[in-house]
Amino acid sequence: MSSRPLLKPQQVMTDAVANQNRTSLVTNINMVSMISYNVFWENNVTGDFSVEVCNDYVSPIGVQDYPINAGHWVPLVLTSPVSAAGVADSALIDIVLTASCYVRLVFTDTSGGVGSGTINAWIAGKVA
Repeated sequence: MSSRPLLKPQQVMTDAVANQNRTSLVTNINMVSMISYNVFWENNVTGDFSVEVCNDYVSPIGVQDYPINAGHWVPLVLTSPVSAAGVADSALIDIVLTASCYVRLVFTDTSGGVGSGTINAWIAGKVA
């Protein structure tokens, strides 16, 4: 019996205060064609969530044959955009069949820097 690649749930944004733009940890999604973010936030979070992908990112952690590279990140067009409007809520961002190597979640603050709630996000994935 063969096994299929799986991205076990892992937290990529932890108690991020929503008073400025925030970017999650980068996740390597090689060999994983379907991923999803589960995002939840408290009151006083106002802003938009987006997802960016990249193929040339090189992590500063670990032994590498390549120099560290911040990467050239490109936003994905989401079929259902996700926004926070000041009240506690949650959302699932589902991404099906992306060929990119790396992914990250981005929060763009629209509160003018006065947001005081926190954001948490988890990622998981599997093969189609």
